[in-house]
Amino acid sequence: MPEISIWSYAKINLSLDVTGKDPATGYHGVDMIMQQLRFHDEVSVRYTPDRGGDKGKFDITLKTSLYFLPTDSRNIAYKAAALMCDRYGSKVTSGSIRINIKKNIPVAAGMAGGSGNGAAVVHALNALWKLKLSMREILDICAELGSDVPFCAMGQAKAFYRLPAYLKDDPMAATCARATGTGTDLKPVRPLNKAIVFVKPKFSVSTPEVYAGIDSCEIPERPDNDELERQLASGSKMAYNNFVNVLENYTLASYPKVAELKALMEDKLTTAKNVLMSGSGPTVFAVFDEAPEAQEGCARLRGLGLNAYWTLTSI
Repeated sequence: MPEISIWSYAKINLSLDVTGKDPATGYHGVDMIMQQLRFHDEVSVRYTPDRGGDKGKFDITLKTSLYFLPTDSRNIAYKAAALMCDRYGSKVTSGSIRINIKKNIPVAAGMAGGSGNGAAVVHALNALWKLKLSMREILDICAELGSDVPFCAMGQAKAFYRLPAYLKDDPMAATCARATGTGTDLKPVRPLNKAIVFVKPKFSVSTPEVYAGIDSCEIPERPDNDELERQLASGSKMAYNNFVNVLENYTLASYPKVAELKALMEDKLTTAKNVLMSGSGPTVFAVFDEAPEAQEGCARLRGLGLNAYWTLTSI
């Protein structure tokens, strides 16, 4: 199998709380529940071994469908390939690794598009090189690439049919998870089975800026993630009450256009169960019980000139 194409799924935050800041590292602790969507990029990885038979030397090239994205070590997908080569290349015949990413997920949207691409490359090389890495080994590799990458790897293992079956059956393969610590301590949670409409504004928001700014914000409401976990497990409609993202307290105040977008979606999407910002923003999403409602809401927002999409959650 010289090539594999993997769907790299978007995610949203059903909740996001900030639990403090480590003075030694400067990293913020989080307690959040992330949900994978069916909306995805496509990451294709081709491995061509050299005829010489040497081990440990690899030529990595990366292409994307968006001209402005970096194609070197600034891209998480490239970093993922380099890390896999460094960690496991001595076991594999030297050769070329060609990565091609067809982007659909909006860039810098708070939806883990780049993180998912990195996770897909880890999965791809595990399959192409027949490493038979455990889910835990894959998650540990992904944690070195970024805080959202392990969750993306969990979701891809659960939802994408072309990955090795032993990964899909692993208890840590899941499309919804509670993340604590720096976001890499993960616990599978029963997924939300709903339709989603999301809108990405034409500008981006700096995640480091938001986390730096949240320290000086008053937080009037926090999610009860213990309760939300129970509500999701039971399918309770009360779960929507704990769809709270504390980073909104900074982003909505500092980026009024995001606040205006959220207010507009709350006004226009009258059948939505909740409207919330994902991650540090600027993407705002709405949750619907049924797909036709989401489709209608998406069309309404597009009619207003917004960059709106609709999709389903991964279950």
